[in-house]
Amino acid sequence: MRILFVSYGTEKAPATRYRVSQYLPQLEKRGIKYRSFSAISGISTALMIKSPDFGPLTKLLYYVYVSIERMLRLIHVIFIARRFNAIFLQRTTFPFRLEILLKILNKNIIFDIDDAIYLPDKEGRDLVTRIKKYVKKGEVINILKVSKTVIVENEYIREFVSRYCNRVVKIPGPIDTERFFVLPKEKDKSVVVGWIGSPATTAYLYMLNDALRRVSEKYDFVKFKFIGLGKYTNPGVRHERVDWSYDSEVRNLQGCDIGIMPMPDNEWTRGKLGCKMLQYMAVGIPAVVSYTPTNAEMIKNGENGFFTVTTEEWIRVLSELIENERLRQTVGQKGRATVVEKCSLTRNIDRLLGVLND
Repeated sequence: MRILFVSYGTEKAPATRYRVSQYLPQLEKRGIKYRSFSAISGISTALMIKSPDFGPLTKLLYYVYVSIERMLRLIHVIFIARRFNAIFLQRTTFPFRLEILLKILNKNIIFDIDDAIYLPDKEGRDLVTRIKKYVKKGEVINILKVSKTVIVENEYIREFVSRYCNRVVKIPGPIDTERFFVLPKEKDKSVVVGWIGSPATTAYLYMLNDALRRVSEKYDFVKFKFIGLGKYTNPGVRHERVDWSYDSEVRNLQGCDIGIMPMPDNEWTRGKLGCKMLQYMAVGIPAVVSYTPTNAEMIKNGENGFFTVTTEEWIRVLSELIENERLRQTVGQKGRATVVEKCSLTRNIDRLLGVLND
């Protein structure tokens, strides 16, 4: 069996690492031959990650450039489509209805969608946002219609996808629970509250500005560690900024005692099964997250993690965990068990193989 994996970005893009790259060695062990190809170059992927901080003109120029590059690279995908038994498209859509030509050349199209990419990632009335909203939703619907199977990460996206494709498979994660493992804590008076993310999700931290300031004032032994942070300021909070890297992300998370994931509850975020939440759980630290119906697919409040909505709830839950080491351990262990059972790489590789074999 030969599979062509077409990702929307290179391994620099978090979703590509999780939804494609970490599967490949496992597939190779099982005799699956593959080729991996990105719809945009490494330079464009790096720009994409930084794009939330771009100004309007820079963002417009970026979109024009990356659209031209993407079209040229996807034409190449169409030319080589016949050589493979199936085409696995990770978030990758086609402009100008080119997906019809792809289907003529290879009817075995698998589309993987782990985000509500048919929606704009933020509200706005500027020209770029309006064009992106109109074009992207149409492209997503068109690729869904020609796909033999669609892989989703959560029930919210399944409901949308099911309108256009009859065969939908849910595969949450995956998280490599051998790489993300529990490291016993050294005795230390300080408590580290951690966050991991990117420039695209840094804005959500501002939701907690007041709560983090008040927790920082309340406990002088609490430290905050922000990994992969974009532009962010909160003068009232003692925090350490840590650059994200693949080699250090696990070690940095293992050095935390609590993990936080603030996010609004809206159509866009309901499409996300927060990767950072699963990472916290995998390394055995309690995840404190904003409530969304999608997060509730994984978290049972007070058992394997915590939900919060208001500032007062954030302060109360963080205070309980800061003051109670045993509670941190118990909830962290249950969170780890949940990730191993529901979305570990070893579980999900069999689910993916089932899709490929079908």
